[in-house]
Amino acid sequence: MHNVVRQYGLMLKWQALSQKPLLPLNMAVQIMIAIGFVIGLSFFYPDIDPTTAKFLTTGAPTIILLMTGLVLLPQIVGMARKEGTFDYMWSFPIPRMVYIAADATIWVAVALPGVIIALAMGAAYFDFSLSISPLVVPALLLVATSGVLLGYTIAHGAPKPEMAHIATQIIVFAIMLFSPVLYPVDQLPDWLAKVHSVLPIQYMADLSRGTLTDLEVNLGLAFIVVGAWCTVGLVATNFLIRRRQ
Repeated sequence: MHNVVRQYGLMLKWQALSQKPLLPLNMAVQIMIAIGFVIGLSFFYPDIDPTTAKFLTTGAPTIILLMTGLVLLPQIVGMARKEGTFDYMWSFPIPRMVYIAADATIWVAVALPGVIIALAMGAAYFDFSLSISPLVVPALLLVATSGVLLGYTIAHGAPKPEMAHIATQIIVFAIMLFSPVLYPVDQLPDWLAKVHSVLPIQYMADLSRGTLTDLEVNLGLAFIVVGAWCTVGLVATNFLIRRRQ
């Protein structure tokens, strides 16, 4: 156990240093996304009622975490695969999941400033108080971890890095426009609402809403569904990286 912790610490340092040029830029992008979704999208509404304000404010952190895990990460992994970086990393005498854990920690940390800014800005801009639950930390960590693991599944499961890149563009489009993150699920057509009843995105948004506002959501169901998808991502990622030579 001590050896694994030491390996994790060394890989964390390695990844932080190797990604050093990209980290400030990506952090700035996350902050811009936070501003755009909280303030920019509010211009689409002639009047912002309290419920809409809470959906926009809590939806922005969910979007940031999903963009990091499901979009940014697969693109970066795709580039690393194309450059042969992973061939070098896999040659290290450490478990591959230790590398994944260290890499995931870096990217989740990069997303956190945007999450905090989105929440603080939304509450101030729309003039309402957040109702922060003690469950907010495990809820957001579960959302972030699930997104990262599913992102790794996409990145390593795609036969070619270019295919992973195309998949991320589709995911961006689907999350932004056709997922109940920034608006209630009952605004979707029935068939699309049924699709989202088995996908994790709606429940990830529910975890944010249910632990940060007084909006009514089924938190127990949200934890179960997102936890199940997180497990699927973990198993799939572990299988895929072990399969690769």
